[in-house]
Amino acid sequence: MKNVFTIIKKEFSRFFKDRRMVVTVLLPGLLIYVIYSIMGAVFSDMTGVDEDYKPTAYIFGAPTDISAQLSEVLNVTEQTSLDDAKTAVTDGKLDIVLVFPSNFSQTVGTQTPPDVKVYYNSSNSNSVYGYTFVTALLGQMNTSAFTVNATPDKFNLATERDLAGSFTSTIMPMLMFALLASGCMAVAPESIAGEKERGTMATMLITPVRRVELALGKIISLTCFALLSGISSFIGVILSLPKLMGTSIGAETAALYSVGDYFLVLAVIISVVLVIISAFSVVSAYAKSVKEAGSLISPLMILVIVFGMATMFFANSTPHVAIYLVPLLGSGLALSSIMSFAVNPLGLALSVLSNLVITVALVVLLAFMFKSEKIMFKK
Repeated sequence: MKNVFTIIKKEFSRFFKDRRMVVTVLLPGLLIYVIYSIMGAVFSDMTGVDEDYKPTAYIFGAPTDISAQLSEVLNVTEQTSLDDAKTAVTDGKLDIVLVFPSNFSQTVGTQTPPDVKVYYNSSNSNSVYGYTFVTALLGQMNTSAFTVNATPDKFNLATERDLAGSFTSTIMPMLMFALLASGCMAVAPESIAGEKERGTMATMLITPVRRVELALGKIISLTCFALLSGISSFIGVILSLPKLMGTSIGAETAALYSVGDYFLVLAVIISVVLVIISAFSVVSAYAKSVKEAGSLISPLMILVIVFGMATMFFANSTPHVAIYLVPLLGSGLALSSIMSFAVNPLGLALSVLSNLVITVALVVLLAFMFKSEKIMFKK
């Protein structure tokens, strides 16, 4: 038993003296807390509205007393016609449209009660809130005197394009960042830390190849490998959207996006892969083995996914163009804007540019690390 305690003491000493190992063990719990906290805040932000928000509405044919009650809690607007009001709801310029039948007062409380129609747009959170609020309010007024949306009609005015854009712009950044990070993690540790571990890196470093050229060669080749994984993942996501979103979206979802949209997505994916693979390569160059590189990269991978999730905070708002300069976050916003059919050209350009700048900085850092014998040949 004494020997057992001696071994335990030795292992505890080794563990707590290795700061990297301690951080690797404790950091995931902290990051999981951060991720879950962000998810809670994001979903609350996406499904909620400001406490003092008054839904914008167009009311057609309502009796004076009901119209007065609704006007107190709704921001009633004027529209030239009912069709224009419905179009405004579809375009997101109006939250809801309430239509009372012309014989409402005469048929209230009869055996054939009048039906009040409430039109909304399910791809707009403010419109959904307005619909929920108004139907609940009408339910309080109603004592079986009239019905709400009882007649056959299409009350959800969101188009297939709206629904597809709303759904894909929300999940695509997080999903793509996770897939791209997985692809990069699969190739980076083996290419650099693996060669250090096998001793082939030492042979390569004594050749007359410039360190910057070596770093560029590594990152470009690794980017190609990771990009294949990223493109494959993106194609899989797009083709699976009809099943992922349910029967409300047809199988032609992928066709809603143009060839230009897909090229813009490809540009963003390439810039994101460059940043991730460069960062993972730097960590791999610092690590002594493939196993250690994998342990050190895992927290970075979680951070990449957090950047993808952070774009959800902007789901109901238009971010300032300067935010696109934040590496990865800006790329997530650019990807989200493409998938929601609302591309910000300047923001897209800034996001790609910022990723390229960070990539250049990481390549220079990697070249410097290749020059350091202390880093490359540490035991």
